[in-house]
Amino acid sequence: MNPLISIVVPIYNTEANLAETIESVIHQLYTNWELLLIDDGSTDSSAQICQEYAQKDQRIQYHFKANSGQAAARNLGINLSKGEYVGFLDSDDLWTPEKLSQQLDEIQKFSPDFMYGLGYFYHPEKEQPLEKYDWITGEMNGKDFFQLLYHSCAVNTNTVLVKKSLFEKVGLFNEDQEMRGTEDWDLWLRIAQSVEKIYGSPSRNVYYRIHPGGIHLQHVRMYKGKAKIYAQYDSDPTIPRLRKLRQYRYVYRELMNFLWIENRTDELKLAFNEFKKKDRFGLGTLKQRLLIHLLPMKGFMWISQKILYRISYRLEQITYWLFLK
Repeated sequence: MNPLISIVVPIYNTEANLAETIESVIHQLYTNWELLLIDDGSTDSSAQICQEYAQKDQRIQYHFKANSGQAAARNLGINLSKGEYVGFLDSDDLWTPEKLSQQLDEIQKFSPDFMYGLGYFYHPEKEQPLEKYDWITGEMNGKDFFQLLYHSCAVNTNTVLVKKSLFEKVGLFNEDQEMRGTEDWDLWLRIAQSVEKIYGSPSRNVYYRIHPGGIHLQHVRMYKGKAKIYAQYDSDPTIPRLRKLRQYRYVYRELMNFLWIENRTDELKLAFNEFKKKDRFGLGTLKQRLLIHLLPMKGFMWISQKILYRISYRLEQITYWLFLK
């Protein structure tokens, strides 16, 4: 099995770690790949770093585009790719040398339509820089994988290997700015609804760099994106109504908490108005609908966080346990 693998790296002002990321591809044990470096309008020395590598290795291509976000950069890379399979690597993260060769062996063994793997959180400033992260692994069908993803997603984009033909079937990453940070989850859900066989590899071949300012720390943006994704499946008959409510309750409570922390009170009110449309008769929601008119926002949030959420959470957990086993 010797297919061409296209590796797409979206880049925006990551000069400090970019060379190390590129080197982790160059040092792959599997060598039949092309590396598409997609510069999303960087203003630092990222372009120079990319061009130097492209001059030294004919498998490496550099492409510049006006800044429009990571999803758009990945999509350009997919459209330019020539490989049978497409992999993704963020410009500050790393692959182990075995990443591609090991995944191709697993594809040959399990024949999945879509595969992902595990890895490490990478804290380079710590004495012990690698922290394992785990999720569900093994063989699954698309239907079960969709239900799993709907509840939670820990598929790291750096770990996946996707047949290029699959993008023609389900589409590309959603470039809507409101989906930024959750566009990968949105794509995996669409893939799960369209394929038969999934394989989650227990192999750890990715170092996911943790640093201040990462998209994973932009909580408001992430929870807004999650709410928008859930809205796409409001009419999906395969998802029990109670499961939909559970996810909306979690997402909107977290979103409102982070909006409060960031002192974005106008947006907080808008978020609650959206939430009460989704959970009209929830115990906590009914009381909040009254309190938001009686109390200043500080009092409303204090009672919500310290009392209502805690009571509602315990009662809701009993309901979920009884009806969502």
